[in-house]
Amino acid sequence: MPKIGRNEPCPCKQGLKFKHCHGDVVKLEECKHVARVRMAELIVEEKLKKGMVCKHGVTKGEHCKECKVEG
Repeated sequence: MPKIGRNEPCPCKQGLKFKHCHGDVVKLEECKHVARVRMAELIVEEKLKKGMVCKHGVTKGEHCKECKVEG
């Protein structure tokens, strides 16, 4: 993950500058976790748009019990 500047917007999307939001070490780790989770969500959303996964996140071509129950 690239280094975040103190005056840049915080990646957790709280709307604050990084130095006022997650600028200390403890909050920094929490913020990195939030950013990783959000990135994973965005990747799944993009894969869903492209038809690479079902709405349950299972890769196309693999067995999804939830999709089989619905259809």
